[in-house]
Amino acid sequence: MTSYIKIDQPEIIALLFPPQNRDLTPSPANAEDVSFETDTGISLNCRFYFSDLEAPTIFFFPSTSESVSSFDAVAEKYLQQGMNIFLASYRGCHENSGTASVSAMYADSEKLFHLATAWLKDKGYKGHLFVMGQSLGSVCAIDLVVNNNDLVKGLIIESGICDTAGFLEAIGADLRANDISEEEGFNNIEKIEKIKNPTLIFHGARDALVAIAEAENLQASSGARTKQFFVIPGAEHHSVSETGGDLYTKTIKQFTDTVCGVNTWRQKRRSHKRNEKR
Repeated sequence: MTSYIKIDQPEIIALLFPPQNRDLTPSPANAEDVSFETDTGISLNCRFYFSDLEAPTIFFFPSTSESVSSFDAVAEKYLQQGMNIFLASYRGCHENSGTASVSAMYADSEKLFHLATAWLKDKGYKGHLFVMGQSLGSVCAIDLVVNNNDLVKGLIIESGICDTAGFLEAIGADLRANDISEEEGFNNIEKIEKIKNPTLIFHGARDALVAIAEAENLQASSGARTKQFFVIPGAEHHSVSETGGDLYTKTIKQFTDTVCGVNTWRQKRRSHKRNEKR
């Protein structure tokens, strides 16, 4: 098991998991709140946005600046495209108990995924599973798919992290007395090389935390035979989906349809014929 002792320092953790004092607001009509215990006394509050029992489900690890409640408007766009989305959360963040750390984040994400997928199955959801990660959430997503590739249909990355030390310095960490090798860090490049699942990567053209060249390196290193890479003009590290707008979620829908073997042209034709008969 990898030790993250060099990253799990108070001054670095404070930057990776900034305090967000937001209470959990009531879930919208098309969502359900669910809490999972990932460790003794540690519960993670998550929100599941549902479209259809047969629809694909995006298991989403967000940026640590994103709260469960603030994601509601974003989730609506996924629902409009016929996708379910399960929003994960992190220990010690927002409404969750415990103390945040990278070690705990990795351990919790693995347990949360299995608890949540069992919960979805019990609820009758049958669609394929996709794992998605945004910013710091990308390290959870990549690690999870490496270890559970047989359970996941595809991987989606937004503002993914490539170089650990470079990202930590970009968010303000002082590493002069604490040299961190990639093997002691997130190690996303080595991990994504092992992933054969279809992969979709988005990155902002104006990302000041992770350069486009690093995102290109992540894409080039991907072991997937089927992979796509999109640079969103004008987007910064935390504004990719907002700047991309409807085209962003439509691209994700096209990706899931293609991977799942859905013939969207044929479906639209059938739907049109049904409407003509009414």
